[in-house]
This record gives sequence, C-alpha cells and structure tokens, in this order.
Amino acid sequence: MIASTALRNAVRVGSRRPMSTASAPKTHMAKDVWPELQKTRPPPGHDHTVFEPPYNTAVVAAGVVTVITTGYGMMYFGMRHQQYKQGYWK
Repeated sequence: MIASTALRNAVRVGSRRPMSTASAPKTHMAKDVWPELQKTRPPPGHDHTVFEPPYNTAVVAAGVVTVITTGYGMMYFGMRHQQYKQGYWK
C-alpha cells in the first residue's frame, strides 16, 4: 500500500500538464498609446491637476459634518439594533 501510494505520487509529480489552448491575455502597454497619453498631460510647470485651492469653506464644512454624522449614525443604529436583537434593551 505504501509502495503504491509512493509510486502514484511520483508519477503525479513527474507528469506534465498539457499546455492550454486558450490565447494569452492582452497586455496594454503605455508605449502603445503614448501620444494619446501625452495629450492629456498638464502643461509643463503645472504642479497639481486635481485639488487646487482656494476651497469653498461652506462646502468643505458641509462635507466634514456629513461624513461624521453619517458615521456616527451608522454606528449608533447598528449598536442599537444589536442591543434590541440580543435582548439587552427592551
């Protein structure tokens, strides 16, 4: 029994799997589309492309308050649901 198991494992390790007939995945390289990428770049000397001050204080404050309130609300109502579900609160 041990000999047949060892032989079976040796054959399995030594055998080679057949190569796949599926085509290789496409590789997308920057060198293939470099002229198009260069057209989307900012002009030389331009440091930032996304976040540029001045920021509107009211919009930033509303965003911060919204994120904090939403997070607190989710935590509170999740905790409240578990307390009722587990019978600690009635």
